[in-house]
Amino acid sequence: MGVARQLAAIEDLSKDVPEALRPAVIRLAAQYAESAAWLHQSLNDPVAGHRRTRQAFAWAGQIGDPTMTAWARYRSSQQWLTGGHTNEAVVQAEAALRYDQKLPAPMRSAMRVQHAHALAAAGDHHMAMRLLDDAHRWAADRQSGQPEGEHGSFCTSGYIEVHRGACLRLAQRPQEAIAVLDEALPTIPRRHRQDFASALTNKAEAHLAANQPELAAATAHHAVPIVRRAGSRRILQRLVHLGAAINGHQQLPEVRAFLNELKGTTI
Repeated sequence: MGVARQLAAIEDLSKDVPEALRPAVIRLAAQYAESAAWLHQSLNDPVAGHRRTRQAFAWAGQIGDPTMTAWARYRSSQQWLTGGHTNEAVVQAEAALRYDQKLPAPMRSAMRVQHAHALAAAGDHHMAMRLLDDAHRWAADRQSGQPEGEHGSFCTSGYIEVHRGACLRLAQRPQEAIAVLDEALPTIPRRHRQDFASALTNKAEAHLAANQPELAAATAHHAVPIVRRAGSRRILQRLVHLGAAINGHQQLPEVRAFLNELKGTTI
């Protein structure tokens, strides 16, 4: 992995750098460690992802960087949630928000979205919806989600609403989730392939929860090539799990087509 090689070079540099330059090098190391954590998360390698997140958090703490400290907590919350550890995901999301007043607007928005998703997974659906409403105050809609050199620049209003759909599904309100996702999907920039694929997967899972296997399969079938181009094993694993859930409906053409598309998939 290129990021890992670059991170190793930065670590070596930090050992001999003049003291005046050390904070800048440590900050760069924390940024690279967090980027590596995201890549490991996408590649469905949670052990390596957690290790890199801990590195990022430790380095950010060395230089007292609230932005990187908060973002490492945010990443940790995502990782715990993906692993099904909802209580720890809530703890990490709340820890990230302790730095709220020191952070740029898109980060404040993204952290509320993550907190909401963790709370919804833990069963606190009312607070999750309130946080998502609040997240819109800081949404990164200035350039339609185009990166602006700061964490959270992906967190547009559409991104927030995709997560509202996911939270509604967790609240066992799949029809509402589908309606929200139908409106949100067209607003996700196609260049954000992982976000778009994840949104499609959320919609497929909502259709499954609504006992609509043919619509779940059709939506998931649309997601598969996007996920493969994006290289996200984590999202692909969700699609494989969905395929297993609808395997008993192979009399439906949409289900057969989706399952055929998944054949030979390795995660």
